[in-house]
Amino acid sequence: QGDSEESAFKRRKLEAEGGDAPAAGDDGGTSKNAVGTAACLRTREKILAVERDYTHYFALDVGGEEGADQYVYQHFNTLCMVGIAPSSNAFAGGRKVTKVDFDVGRGGDKQEQKPSGKKKLGATFLTETSRLCDLVCDDGTRIKVRCGIQGHLLEMNSRLKLLPDLINTKASSEGFIAIIQPKREIENDVRKH
Repeated sequence: QGDSEESAFKRRKLEAEGGDAPAAGDDGGTSKNAVGTAACLRTREKILAVERDYTHYFALDVGGEEGADQYVYQHFNTLCMVGIAPSSNAFAGGRKVTKVDFDVGRGGDKQEQKPSGKKKLGATFLTETSRLCDLVCDDGTRIKVRCGIQGHLLEMNSRLKLLPDLINTKASSEGFIAIIQPKREIENDVRKH
């Protein structure tokens, strides 16, 4: 028997989208809405959690160093993600970050410190000017990355040691430097500090 216009249209649409077309005369158990919804879900742009769930703050000249620009993205649970802003010296003149050195400052390698438990015992307290790491650029320049806010260091992004290019390509998401629990007095108003 011949296809109805509607099932022929669905089959052509699924074939064009790379899906399996149902056999002639079979609508595959889908309705018009299901096919339209599936196509819509495939083409709809995904919104990153960083854009959806975080309040964005930018700190210019952190630690009094010109061009040491960073971001602090605060989640609604008050945790803060710290990273390098697009206006940072690390990207000046087309520079690229080639290495991330976590072994800086008096505390040694901050990547090795692991807080544990509900109250995050063992977390290192940092001030705004505490160094998190150094970025080594392709021209040999070392950029100091500071905390930018007062709080406890919960996590350093260990992926940066193996994949420093994440800072060049995805600095505002996967290329973050650290997760900080802000000091209790400032956690509700990070932007003032």
